[in-house]
Amino acid sequence: MDMSGGQREDSRYDEYTAILAENPVYRHAFEGACEEYLRRNGKQMPLDSRLYLMVFAPSLIGFVNWVMEQAAAAGKDRLYFLSRDGYQMYLIGRQLSAYRNLPVDCRYLHVSRYSMRIPGYHLNMEKCIDSICVGGIDVTPLKILRRGALTEEECRLVIKELHLEAIQNKVLNFRQVTGLKERLAVSGSLKKYIRKHSLAAYDKAIGYLKQEGLCKDSRYAIADSGWVGTLQCSIEGLVQSINSGIEVEGYYFGMYELPEGAKRERFHPYYFSAVHGTARKARFSNSLFETIVSAEEGMTLAYGEENGKYVPIVLERGNPNAGQLRRNAEALELFLHQLGTECGSSCGQDGKRENGFGKKTEDNGVEFAERLLGKFMSEPTALEYDCYGKDFFSDDVFDDCQREAAAKLTWEQIKDQRLLSKLLTISGMKKAVIHESAWLEGSAFGAAYRQDAFGASDPERRLRAEWRHIRRYKSFIYLRKQLKAFRRLLMAK
Repeated sequence: MDMSGGQREDSRYDEYTAILAENPVYRHAFEGACEEYLRRNGKQMPLDSRLYLMVFAPSLIGFVNWVMEQAAAAGKDRLYFLSRDGYQMYLIGRQLSAYRNLPVDCRYLHVSRYSMRIPGYHLNMEKCIDSICVGGIDVTPLKILRRGALTEEECRLVIKELHLEAIQNKVLNFRQVTGLKERLAVSGSLKKYIRKHSLAAYDKAIGYLKQEGLCKDSRYAIADSGWVGTLQCSIEGLVQSINSGIEVEGYYFGMYELPEGAKRERFHPYYFSAVHGTARKARFSNSLFETIVSAEEGMTLAYGEENGKYVPIVLERGNPNAGQLRRNAEALELFLHQLGTECGSSCGQDGKRENGFGKKTEDNGVEFAERLLGKFMSEPTALEYDCYGKDFFSDDVFDDCQREAAAKLTWEQIKDQRLLSKLLTISGMKKAVIHESAWLEGSAFGAAYRQDAFGASDPERRLRAEWRHIRRYKSFIYLRKQLKAFRRLLMAK
């Protein structure tokens, strides 16, 4: 690819540096981390790690600092950061707890949507079909069945029973997934298999949650990236099957919606909520966030026993972005060490500070994070695209079918995702295949600067126009969801 945006790339790096310079604590921590890396390794810190420290480290620190203050004020003495999106948050939480002398014990909990849903399916068989029949990137009937922990042979039998052989590997759109759910709901075999696997997984999952302290009292909360809050519901369902008096609270970087019937007061969003933050949502990519804010381990599949303890069983292949995640975690540790030094000079013995972990602002650092994340995610240059566009991402509960975050799409495939075109396709009025991308803004950048994409025309102008189309579509979708959430709140009152 011929990237003619070299000057823009340098300019973007300078923009991040200037934003960071507005906060002396973060600026000194960044400079100190880069100097320490050079001293230890005899070479400059890799560009992707420097970019991570400038954009994501301050955003995560602001979030975790807010979470810990909120949890402490609510009387919570334990905070469980959920794998894998919570790993870097957990590293930050341990350091903040020490530096600020906060009475919150930070722990890391090995869970996934899959490892918590499967053991609980037999507790509510009516909802299990809804849980496996959700949309995503490259969803097929076979993938949906695997979400219920079915073996290959069991999948084959259900497919045969429902006469799905011709479409078992066909990628389905949202309407087709909804149609398939109606057919799966009448399959006695499917429910029988799901119940069998759920019962088999239950005891060890409960054993792990008991061992980690989630079943003894309610003096804890969970923290995660967020989005829809279903993992909190799955954990709570299992916990309440042992101790009905426990209600789980969750703190999230962002939430697009609340689970059906959930109590709003037990879900605490930071960056945007189910009813607020349309503009932030339009300039945010939760899929890209997950590729960067993660851990190098594989997803948690289930739980086993070793030497009298319950342990997570994880996918052996690990995270496909493990190398970069490891480098970034090491850079984060250097950054946090420098931050602790800065805090030591500005914090009193009680841990209070005027300007410790970011400027003390009314919005808890949200606007500062927005200035960084908004640029990175919604208007990337070659800097962001080259460093993170080729990371792998999977949105499926089983963590397979990994694709590049900024999928390589043609300009026509990107234009098909404009608001009117996509609505016509979804409604069936237009015959087209929607080619999804985890980071569509990054895909648009790649398409715009692909050699001879527009001939002699101006790629920069076309690219900015396309980014506006992407924001319009996101704004429409999220505004509609917010209006639905408002209606549910009014009806609840």
